[in-house]
Amino acid sequence: MVLIKYLLPALAAGRLAFAANDPCDGSSNPISIQSQGDADNLNCTIIKGSLTINEKTANSITLNGIQQISGNLIAKGAKDLTSLSAPSLESIGQAMIFNGLITLTTASFPILASVGSIQWDALPNLQSLNFDQGISKADSVEITNTGLTSLNGISLGTVGNFDITANTALTQVNVGNITNCTGLLNFAGNSLKLQIQFPNLVSGQNMTFRNTSGVSVPSLKSLSGQLGFFSNGFSNFAAPNLTKTGDVVFDSNSNLVNISLPRLSKVNGGFQISNNDKFTVIDGFPQLQSIVGALDFSGAFNNVSLPNLQEVKGGFNMQSTGSFQCSQFDTLHNNNVIQGSYTCKASTSNPTTMGGTGTSTSSGSASSSSKSSASNLANVEMVGLTAIIGSLLQAML
Repeated sequence: MVLIKYLLPALAAGRLAFAANDPCDGSSNPISIQSQGDADNLNCTIIKGSLTINEKTANSITLNGIQQISGNLIAKGAKDLTSLSAPSLESIGQAMIFNGLITLTTASFPILASVGSIQWDALPNLQSLNFDQGISKADSVEITNTGLTSLNGISLGTVGNFDITANTALTQVNVGNITNCTGLLNFAGNSLKLQIQFPNLVSGQNMTFRNTSGVSVPSLKSLSGQLGFFSNGFSNFAAPNLTKTGDVVFDSNSNLVNISLPRLSKVNGGFQISNNDKFTVIDGFPQLQSIVGALDFSGAFNNVSLPNLQEVKGGFNMQSTGSFQCSQFDTLHNNNVIQGSYTCKASTSNPTTMGGTGTSTSSGSASSSSKSSASNLANVEMVGLTAIIGSLLQAML
């Protein structure tokens, strides 16, 4: 027993010493690479733990022979790094973190298929991805301030957060394999020419689009949170299979003339349409029956048709410079279909949202009116939980 008492700690210490001397073990302290010589000396197939590209690294690094990294692959502040490649790398267990690589032009990972998450920021010269097989598995994707013109090489089936912001050269996104997004799907501040296509996306949580020229979601059936469009340049939006969602917001889309949601029956939050200068006919919601939060429409519309509306649990605000008829909604209010506060004004010179913000006739006010949308929804009476969550998320953008 005495022998065992001393032998076990000795064995444990031996294991720790072996791990400390193992060049492929970055579980306690990440393995750091500063030169191609450092990378070649690793001679590892599997990296246990994390691998870091040192910020003093110059020129290019190729991670030859490495097939798996169980932890993170990190490259931060390596301002002279122009190329990073890993021809044999198949998976990264945790995050792929690239930050402040201001001269990086080549990221080549031809057989990489699985990562824990993608976190890229400040890669202004990275214009394309050499991900030949395509990343099919990632819990979240955050790509900010890069030179990418497309996201070819990211071929996910499901994803948590999908946040694509401030990529001013990004003109197309077509992630055809995504069927479900369980977090926030957000596009903002990319190229004004950006065309977004999610042909097979069926369900999601929160989806927010800003400054795009087109959004296509033909298969989308349901959202548990917000569907929001702010300051976009497209003229038409359609979601032909969408049946239910949380908050719905169309604000400051200066060229919008048509919205078509022909199967939408329930909004589990607030429904806001405001500051869309050319949107004059609201008739794209023929099956809408229930709004759990408030209805808040303001603008220059001349016609409003909501033929199946049976319930508005929150307040009701409809104001326009146009000559639509309030009588149909007066009847709904009198019959307690509209259960909260009620305002309906046609041919008014200064239509306002429920929060009191004026509806602009100029697209120049898009920025300020977008910022006010969260507070408008926050003032909705009896708003459902999804409405509150959606508004908070919007305010954070």
